[in-house]
Amino acid sequence: MKKNDVLITISNIGSSKSYNLSQFLQRSLITVATIVVAVLLISFYFIKYLGNEVNTLKYASTQLAQQKINYEKIIKDKKDKIDALDGALEQIEHMIGIKGEEDTTLIQRATIAQLTTAEKMYMLEVIPNGKPLDKITTQSRFGWRIHPVTKERKFHRGIDLRAKRGSPVYATADGVVKHVQSRNQGAYGKMIIISHNFGFETAFAHLKKPLVRIGDIVYKGQLIGRSGNTGRSTGPHLHYEVRYANKVLQPKDFILWDLQHYKFILKKQRRIRWESLIQQIKRQSNKLAQL
Repeated sequence: MKKNDVLITISNIGSSKSYNLSQFLQRSLITVATIVVAVLLISFYFIKYLGNEVNTLKYASTQLAQQKINYEKIIKDKKDKIDALDGALEQIEHMIGIKGEEDTTLIQRATIAQLTTAEKMYMLEVIPNGKPLDKITTQSRFGWRIHPVTKERKFHRGIDLRAKRGSPVYATADGVVKHVQSRNQGAYGKMIIISHNFGFETAFAHLKKPLVRIGDIVYKGQLIGRSGNTGRSTGPHLHYEVRYANKVLQPKDFILWDLQHYKFILKKQRRIRWESLIQQIKRQSNKLAQL
C-alpha cells in the first residue's frame, strides 16, 4: 500500500473486508464525479434556457393571436365603412338618376292622344308589364331596407313576391334571354335576365329552375322558370327587377300597368324618356303602314 492510497474497510459480524483505492482510481472517480456534476449543471441551465424560450414563444403566440383579433376588427370596421360608402354612393346615384329628369320626360297629352290602340298594345307586348306570377303578394318592397340575411341597410333593387317553391314564373314582355345562371351561387342564386326593346330589362332571381337558355327568344306570358329559395334568401319567393338604361325602376308600377290604366305608368315613371320612345314607335308604325 502506497502512501497516498485510500484504504476502505467494510466490517460486519465475524468478518471484515478491506479495499485499497489507488491514486489513479481516486482521480478517475473525482473526474467522473466532476463530469457528472458538470453535465447536471449544463442540463439544468439548458432546461432553464428551453423553458425561457418556450415562455417567450408562448408570449409571442399570444401577442400574434391578439394582433390577429385586432386586425380582423380593423378589417371588419373598414369593410363596414366601405359598405356604408357603397350604400351612400348608390343612394346618390339613385338620386342623380331622378334629379332633373321630370321636366324632360313629361308626356304631352297630344302625344298620348296620337297613339292608336294597336300601338298601345305593341308597347304592352315589348315593354315589361303585368304579373310575373299567377298571384302577386308583396313580401319585400323596392327601395331602402334592412337586409333579412346580412342585417345591413341596403338598397333593394327589386321587389320580393311571395311564391311557393316551384311556382311558375312568366316573362312580362317579349325579349331575348340575355343571362341565365343555372347554378346556385351568389346573392341572386339561380336567375334569368331578359333584354326587351328600347333598353328595358327584367331580372328574375332565387329560382328553383330556369327553363330557358341564353339567346332564347321569349314572348310575353311565356313560362321561363320555377320559383325557389336559392342564393341569399330566407325562404321561397321571387325577386323581380325592372331595369332601364342602367337604372333600376319600381317594379310594382309595371306590374299594375295595363291597357285600362295606360297613362298610369307614364305619370309614375318619369325617369323614362316616354316622349322620345312614343315618337320612335310612331315612326316604326308609319314605316310599316307604307310597306
